[in-house]
Amino acid sequence: GVPRAPVGVVGADASVLEVEQVGVNDDNGDALGNDNGDDDNASENAEDCDKAADVSRAMLERTSTSLNASVATKGPSSNNAETARDSSSGKGGNAAADGAGGGKLPTGSAASAPSSFLCPISMDIMTDPVMVATGHTYDRCNIERWLFQQNNRTCPVTGLRLRHLELTANFALRNAIQEWAETNGVALPTPRRQPAGPTRSPANILEGHDEIIWAMEVSGKRLFSASADRTVRVWSTESLRCDVVLEEHARPVLSLAMGSGKLFSGSYDCRICAWDLESLRLLACMEGHNDAVRAMVVAGRLLFSGSYDNTCRVWRVDTYACVAKLVGHAGPVRTLVCSGSRVFSGSYDKTVRAWESGTLQCVASLEGHSGAVRALAAGSGMVFSGSDDATVRVWDHDSCTCLRTLEGHEDNVRVLAVDDRHLFSGSWDKTVRVWCLSTLTCLRVLEGHCEAVLALAVCNNRYIVSGSYDTTVRFFSLETFNCEKIGEGHEDAVRVLASSDDGVVYSGSYDGSVGVWQGGQ
Repeated sequence: GVPRAPVGVVGADASVLEVEQVGVNDDNGDALGNDNGDDDNASENAEDCDKAADVSRAMLERTSTSLNASVATKGPSSNNAETARDSSSGKGGNAAADGAGGGKLPTGSAASAPSSFLCPISMDIMTDPVMVATGHTYDRCNIERWLFQQNNRTCPVTGLRLRHLELTANFALRNAIQEWAETNGVALPTPRRQPAGPTRSPANILEGHDEIIWAMEVSGKRLFSASADRTVRVWSTESLRCDVVLEEHARPVLSLAMGSGKLFSGSYDCRICAWDLESLRLLACMEGHNDAVRAMVVAGRLLFSGSYDNTCRVWRVDTYACVAKLVGHAGPVRTLVCSGSRVFSGSYDKTVRAWESGTLQCVASLEGHSGAVRALAAGSGMVFSGSDDATVRVWDHDSCTCLRTLEGHEDNVRVLAVDDRHLFSGSWDKTVRVWCLSTLTCLRVLEGHCEAVLALAVCNNRYIVSGSYDTTVRFFSLETFNCEKIGEGHEDAVRVLASSDDGVVYSGSYDGSVGVWQGGQ
């Protein structure tokens, strides 16, 4: 449990400044043109609807792909040992004959060997036995072909999905096979390995959350994960164990922010909770929004929060008092970014608004997108907005004018990231695009994911890391832009990524698990 101090509920009072932009459309219709009026539940479950739509869309794409694959081939898609055996040593090509198989021996030798010495895939004597996550053992060359060339994610014997793709050498069984072969005069061929490709790194998968992870933050030797199960979990980055569970919210926790030695958590329950980063004590509950708190950012001594109630609120991080309500958006506020003395808010109303953090006045409404704005990033004196219209717009920080519209993606732009030289955009079109900050041109299209890209993180100035609906995490080199590592282990979509200064990347998944990947070491 967490030490609890007397906590006061801090709410908005008559002294709160309501900032309204002159000439702004005061219509409360949402991004779809619906009349929300003053209904507190107007955007209720908006993010859940987003997730449901995403899941439905992904399922349709998966179904289509599976049907096409079934029509095109009878390869190892049935996820059982017999199918794997066909592709390994029979109908799919003789594995031993092409030099890729493991230990194809005369029938009499294999027939006289104990059944535990035979690979369930090829039914040949194993020369390099390895265990998968289910505990079953296979010859390395056969299981590597099954997993990494044929892209299966299940145990051939049981059909169960593997929690990770790490292969563990079964030394005891290998020694037993070698002793038996020597006693019986059977010559075992040299084990053969599959051609090298991108390193497939097994993850340390941390279990604890019961539902989707919406947000993550790293601070020192702690990782914070916010989940739809209404909790924030605090993990030790050294022991990889959950030290504390922060329980105060009544509904899913959607957003996290840190500043001034405090952690802030925003929830569907319309509240923001403030926690001491060291003691993890609950310091305050901040009330004022009347719908989900979807985004937060700390700017100096102020906390900005964006909500599905179409507003942003500004709070003092020392007293937790709400000092301003920023109105003007005509749809849910989805994302926030701080750039210099300004905070920019992106909304489902297709606009971006620029707020001066000193005066708390709206200095500009940035218009041009034809779809909801889901992602913002800032760098090199520019602000970038990614939209459902499949474009990224580049805005000058000072003048708030549009410098360029970056086109190329074929579907919604869901996530943005920047380093000192590049802008990265991830899309439902399954790709990551790399843009040069100095020329605002596309340098490379990073491919490999077989479903939508939902998360991006820059790791230790060595990798741009992407998380996808295909359940994988990919590490692309910032020098060559080649995919050098593939992390597998999640059972569902990778929704969020966070990186630490020591080159470790953390992934949060729809399955409620946290993945830990050694990226920059």
